[in-house]
Amino acid sequence: MKSFVYTSLLAAGLLTAANAQSLYSIAGPTGLDISLPLKWNFNVAGGYDSNVNASNWDEDESAFISADVRASLSNYDSITQYSMNAKLGGIFYLKDLEGDSSENLSNSSFSANLTHSFSQTLRMSCSASFAWQPEPNYANGVANSRRDGEYIYAYVGTTLSKAWNNRYSTSFGINYSRIDYQEEISEIDNREYFGAEINNRYKWTERMALSLAWRYNYCQRIWGSDEFSNFIFAGIEYALDENTSATLRVGPQFKYVEGYGHKTYPSAEFGLNRTVTDRLHLGAFVRYSNEATNTYVGGGSRYHSNETWRLGITSDYKLTPRFSIMAGLNLINSDYSRPNTTYNTDTTTLTVNAYAGVKMDITPHWYLTLRYSYTNGSYSGYSYDMPSYDRNVISFGTGYNF
Repeated sequence: MKSFVYTSLLAAGLLTAANAQSLYSIAGPTGLDISLPLKWNFNVAGGYDSNVNASNWDEDESAFISADVRASLSNYDSITQYSMNAKLGGIFYLKDLEGDSSENLSNSSFSANLTHSFSQTLRMSCSASFAWQPEPNYANGVANSRRDGEYIYAYVGTTLSKAWNNRYSTSFGINYSRIDYQEEISEIDNREYFGAEINNRYKWTERMALSLAWRYNYCQRIWGSDEFSNFIFAGIEYALDENTSATLRVGPQFKYVEGYGHKTYPSAEFGLNRTVTDRLHLGAFVRYSNEATNTYVGGGSRYHSNETWRLGITSDYKLTPRFSIMAGLNLINSDYSRPNTTYNTDTTTLTVNAYAGVKMDITPHWYLTLRYSYTNGSYSGYSYDMPSYDRNVISFGTGYNF
């Protein structure tokens, strides 16, 4: 029992830094991780995109073909545990797109996690991820809210966690990430992050734990002002039952922007993971923070503040042994203020994305998929008329598991 308690404390302490590349990991996982042998998967789909570049001025529509091959592997049954997911794929549009847009886009990613237990009370975890994709990733908390062509995103992090007794544990983590947009017009938002965190966690009851954490984040921008933030978070984790995990953290953000100075903002993050039944899973996150995303306007103009709400909801439901559905909602609301020039006004951008899909298993290995996604982007506060945009993407495909 003592070993299990220590392991639980350590695992929770590792979550923040080891899985920081997804905001859905704010809350801990539910259930037990399962070891899986190497699995292969191939997918191909055809579809239609009504607004390829999510443009509010000159919409460009096109049919497309997408294809990818995926591999996954995990081992959670030894002192050294690991997992890996890889995807190599692309999206190929069937017409010449206007402007600088490319007709052939990479849609590839890789992620890996490695955890080693030195003892029952001391554990180290390392993680890495890489993505070369054309679409915004609404869950990584770094990408711009709208499509800016292909981008390369990389993340590496490591965490050391120590359980001092059966209730109290401490973890220390460091991480690095960067995002590079490949389209010349979007390169002004290229940036890299250096982060560190110390988290102290106390298990108050069998279902509730309290935490106090310090988080440091330094953003070095290619264009615009560099900035760093210190966060102080007080948190609570609560398990409604063995299939539900919820986490809430709140605290001040002490932010310094180069050429502007210090400012204090509130910050908060909430995550929920719930396995309702063996056929239904729900996940959600909410984060409020003053970000460094898209703060450079161009020509030396920039904003010193970007107060942003990010929200995500995802669900998967297996209706029958052969038929399943999935749906989700993403929202990013950014308020840009404190410009460095008098001719820039405070502005607000709101991006809402909703999607739904179905999957039907024809055999234990072969399946069909249908997916629809709708995105709307709206703007306010500009000195000129900035219209909103709509984007509809629908695809039908098939896949095979090896």
